Amino acid sequence: MGIVVDASPGLAVVQDIYDDVKKAGKIQVSVEGSLELKKRYLFIGEVTEKTIDGGKELRLNASIAYDIDTLDVALYKEVRDMEEKVTRTMSG
Repeated sequence: MGIVVDASPGLAVVQDIYDDVKKAGKIQVSVEGSLELKKRYLFIGEVTEKTIDGGKELRLNASIAYDIDTLDVALYKEVRDMEEKVTRTMSG
């Protein structure tokens, strides 16, 4: 899940919205078409690694970019935490 911070046809820079904003990472995402700036999306695809000067760069080749602009991320995190607690309790 991420928010688009830079966009051009076929490529966008996306910042993680699941983690704390101060610690959130960014990744380049290859997509068909264009993504809207400042919109939130759920991405499904393959992460690839490319060697560049001074290190390596990760890129997400997204096969799906689903608009989640109306998703309440805080509520989503709360549900995920509850699911994790139930799973731990059930597994003993």
